[in-house]
Amino acid sequence: MLFDLRAIKCSSNIDDSQYIHQLTYNELRDTPFRELLEAEYAQLRLIKAALVSVIEQRAVHKRKMLAALGKDQYVEYVQSYDMDISHVESDWFSTDSMPSILYDYMQYVKDGDKYTRLANLFRRSTKRDANGKTAYQRMETKAESCYEEAVMLLTNAIDTNPLRNPMPDVQLSNEIQRWLDRDVSCELGFEPDACITGVPRIRGTKSKFAQISTAPAVGQRLRQYWRQREALVQVALGLLYNPDQITDANDVGLQYSAELLKKHTAQLKLHSERD
Repeated sequence: MLFDLRAIKCSSNIDDSQYIHQLTYNELRDTPFRELLEAEYAQLRLIKAALVSVIEQRAVHKRKMLAALGKDQYVEYVQSYDMDISHVESDWFSTDSMPSILYDYMQYVKDGDKYTRLANLFRRSTKRDANGKTAYQRMETKAESCYEEAVMLLTNAIDTNPLRNPMPDVQLSNEIQRWLDRDVSCELGFEPDACITGVPRIRGTKSKFAQISTAPAVGQRLRQYWRQREALVQVALGLLYNPDQITDANDVGLQYSAELLKKHTAQLKLHSERD
């Protein structure tokens, strides 16, 4: 169970920058654990099965959520959809649209794949044109050109280094990278290879070269992902640890904020007394 929770906590595919959740400040220590009753152990197994879907960013079926959470916690989970859990949620979840630039990117990659397939059909061709190139070489050159255009378009869009990109857009960069099946570097010499296996793919596409087959959690899918993750993790932590351990782990951020507020108030009071 801890392995699953740590996998969720360390996942880099979900942007939690605007959302503090159950695992944000929980250190997930190995010991000590609560002694579980037989029914609690059975529930923990159901939660573990549901977390497999969460890790893969797939929706957990309603029946599995009910079985894992129990009736009371399931009601709370359903009610959580009636309110925002982040101050930016309404804006984020107003659309499920992929950034428009990725449609142009996909077309370049699609054309590159087409010319690569054609090149393979002419791999044994020996007839050469006026420039001395075989059909295989011509198709391969076209494919490489398409992939190069795709990589250039992508890296220009996600590069946030002002020395290379005079108008970086951090928000767009983060949004684009959530849709990609792999990490992309814009550093010189570390860009994606302009070939059929090297170009990043859009997550969820059916290409055999895509490294992640599931679509990204965005829009309403991300809204559901957050709530299902939060509900399952909360119950799992309640079964694993004593209540005071969970409170201590998850209130670190709130305690820190409270301490900062106290310091700030004391400073204002001190300045006021001096004035």
